[in-house]
Amino acid sequence: MYIFATALTAFCFAFLSIKLFKPVAIEVGLVDKPNDRKHHAGHIPLIGGISIFLAVLAASLLWLPNTLELRMYLIASAMMVFIGALDDKFDLRVRIRIVGQIIVASLMIYGVGDSISNLGNLFGLGDIELGSFGIIFTYLAIVVVINAYNMVDGIDGLIGVLSLNTFTAIAVLFLMSGSQGYLSYPLILATATLPYLIFNLGFFKKHTKKIFMGDAGSMFIGLSVIWLLSMGTQGDNASFRPVTALWICAVPLMDMLAIVFRRVKKGKSPLKPDRDHLHHIIQRAGLTSQQALVFISIFSVLMSTLGLLGEYFEVAESTSLALFILIFIFYNKYARHFSWKYVE
Repeated sequence: MYIFATALTAFCFAFLSIKLFKPVAIEVGLVDKPNDRKHHAGHIPLIGGISIFLAVLAASLLWLPNTLELRMYLIASAMMVFIGALDDKFDLRVRIRIVGQIIVASLMIYGVGDSISNLGNLFGLGDIELGSFGIIFTYLAIVVVINAYNMVDGIDGLIGVLSLNTFTAIAVLFLMSGSQGYLSYPLILATATLPYLIFNLGFFKKHTKKIFMGDAGSMFIGLSVIWLLSMGTQGDNASFRPVTALWICAVPLMDMLAIVFRRVKKGKSPLKPDRDHLHHIIQRAGLTSQQALVFISIFSVLMSTLGLLGEYFEVAESTSLALFILIFIFYNKYARHFSWKYVE
């Protein structure tokens, strides 16, 4: 009953936030305009992420224990959403966004006093303890995951479905490990995402006009993902192994890494926007945006399922890592092949 109440609160607050802030976003110009990279029609309100954050904030304050970790997460999230909203409105330079993300990461790391210190037994030689390097690695992990989810947001429904898949997989992992105290966190985020998907994909079109996630939302989701992963994989009572984290956010990570490799190989900035993401390549190959969404969503669920099965059956972490790397090599090879084939 408690979990149902938290989920329902998150859903209702997200839905109401969209209804309330849509006209405000249009009035202040917080909208996405078509350009060379964005081929949508009209000016679309960028309030999906803001609505999700407000819903998470409301449900957390109403139902969850008032812990230091939760307070720091909510404060850091508010800062991330604010920086993202500024980016949505004024198109901030990449360096400014990265500095903002580092500030937010500092708040999470030093506000709680935690960092990623154990990577698990990745090579069959015992757990990899990072020691003093853990702080630097945590900064890197936070920035990478935030930008991975930010960069993958390119077609209707994609960021919503990928984040929903990740949050649901994390909830399943908490259930599998018996970590009932953490279960509400991913469930609140998952249910808060559903109203965004309803509006973004145009369900009940008469009453739900399109909105976009915006950088405020995609960066907030990335921050939430890395927070949950750190919570689940670190400490003496970790709920799941660090290698499993790779599987449940595989598509955003693979897409980002493959993009960076291709851009660097072409002599371009790895952070410069282009149309070489997986969904762009699939569309150039002849699929519609809806078909691309279905294809990528199935791939994402499959990867998460493999990660969950590996955790359940206690597959050796070195084996899990090797399989993940092998899949990424094939992914990068064929993504690069199709990218060049349909551009050149």
